[in-house]
Amino acid sequence: MKRARDSLATLDLALYEVTNVAVRAWQDRGAAERLRGRIAAVAGDGGIKRAEPGLLERAGEIAEQQGVSVYDAAYVAAAEGWGAALVSCDVRDLLSRGLARPPADVA
Repeated sequence: MKRARDSLATLDLALYEVTNVAVRAWQDRGAAERLRGRIAAVAGDGGIKRAEPGLLERAGEIAEQQGVSVYDAAYVAAAEGWGAALVSCDVRDLLSRGLARPPADVA
């Protein structure tokens, strides 16, 4: 999928991730609903990438090479496939390994 410069995109996995953080860490179901709404807006613009064999294969390779979860590696692989920068707040797994850029760098 080709993305326009400065457009937003994510994986369908993001729906699960934001729900998990909001419900488990923040204990805020309302926040989960609001975050899913934001992702739905991105999806409505064509910015959701679903799991597919090529993405999953590349995510597995990145996970092995970088020592991160396949979940995190899937975002890296998707950004690679789009020729885009991956923006994340995940210091431990993505930023510390140079796999993503912090939001402040692209704002």
